[in-house]
Amino acid sequence: MGTKITGVGVATPEHVVTNDDLAQIMDTTDEWIIKRTGVRQRHYVAAGQGSSDLAIEACQAALSDANLDAEDIDLLLTATMTPDEFAPGIAPTVQHGLGLGTIGAFDIRQQCSGFLYALDAADAAIATGRASTVLVVGAEAHAGYLPFGDSWRILRGEIDGPPSAADYEATNAARGYGVLFGDGAGAFVVQASDDSPGVLSSSLHTDGAYADLIRVRAAGFKSQPWLDAAQIEAGLHHPTFSGLELFRQASIRMPESVRLVAEQAGVSVDDIDVVVAHQANERILDAVRKEMGVDTQVLPSNIATYGNTTAATIPIMFGELWASGRIEPGSLVCFTAFGAGAHWGALLYRHG
Repeated sequence: MGTKITGVGVATPEHVVTNDDLAQIMDTTDEWIIKRTGVRQRHYVAAGQGSSDLAIEACQAALSDANLDAEDIDLLLTATMTPDEFAPGIAPTVQHGLGLGTIGAFDIRQQCSGFLYALDAADAAIATGRASTVLVVGAEAHAGYLPFGDSWRILRGEIDGPPSAADYEATNAARGYGVLFGDGAGAFVVQASDDSPGVLSSSLHTDGAYADLIRVRAAGFKSQPWLDAAQIEAGLHHPTFSGLELFRQASIRMPESVRLVAEQAGVSVDDIDVVVAHQANERILDAVRKEMGVDTQVLPSNIATYGNTTAATIPIMFGELWASGRIEPGSLVCFTAFGAGAHWGALLYRHG
């Protein structure tokens, strides 16, 4: 009994913001952003739209692709770093929105590695007989994370620039990550299958010694109260990055994980047809390619089009490969990610 991907769906917001658009509201250029990140444009949700909305749309597309109905699903796994609200997360909202009934549904909060962890959990549920058809989705709405203030109205074409001095200062302070993130969702239907080898091996890792690589200190219940004006004034609700060490660890850990799952499955890295890696930064992807000795055909990227969509990058990238016919019967696919936590790993999959 194997686990087979039988349907894939992708959802991205209509609103596209280019690097030149961002240059209207902060001190940056298209050249500066491309050189440092590889991003040329990104999609942003509208005000009032959240990761659950994108997740529902992607799941509906995946169900349609698999020729299944809501009642066919046994389990829902939602991976997100940007839930609609602190509690109860997006899993119950997505479950209700899809009409899945009272099946089990839960969020996975492994940030950039969230979809990888969710896919591994789906395979485990199928392997143990706990489920036969699982819906797995990664969805992010980073727009609410970005301190663009009234400059959002400039980006949406509602008013002309330039931005206010306060907004310009805020967007510049967040420029390091404000140019990187985008919004989107991707979903898989995975099913038990007698004719598919499915998941051959997986390897998941966490090292809390690297928790400071990416951290958001507010809001949290170590503080009393858990959120107050002082935390916001200090900017503790914005992420902090240790960029150089993050780059180094991601460049080491992803190739290391790919080699490990290949060894576990008794295959060579050279046998892998495509590596679907987390789309964090084109420079990281270049370093991973160099370390593995592969090119963009084996390890493709789409960060130029979508930016870093955190838990959604892997299913969106795979969705493009799926739609283009790259994933054929017998294709050997390796999923890999590295992100905040630090969480990382890889999963090797043979398509039936």
